[in-house]
Amino acid sequence: MGSCNRSLLIYIDTSGFEEGIRDMKPGGKRRIIIPPELGPPVGPSTFFSAKQFEVFDVELLAVQDCQRRTIAFYSDVVCS
Repeated sequence: MGSCNRSLLIYIDTSGFEEGIRDMKPGGKRRIIIPPELGPPVGPSTFFSAKQFEVFDVELLAVQDCQRRTIAFYSDVVCS
């Protein structure tokens, strides 16, 4: 299992991930294991399986105020 030493803005549309980071504070570390029922949507256009668990090793470096911006069919996240 490798590690990634990069600062990333992460937006994951998964209720299990949101539950896992909800009470974290900057500097906190946690392994988040998301069961299939709380995982991302599955289907032919995704690489997720309806039977797989998602595992994330997370270190929360900072918290920013971000807003989702949607214009017609385009959507992104903008942080101040």
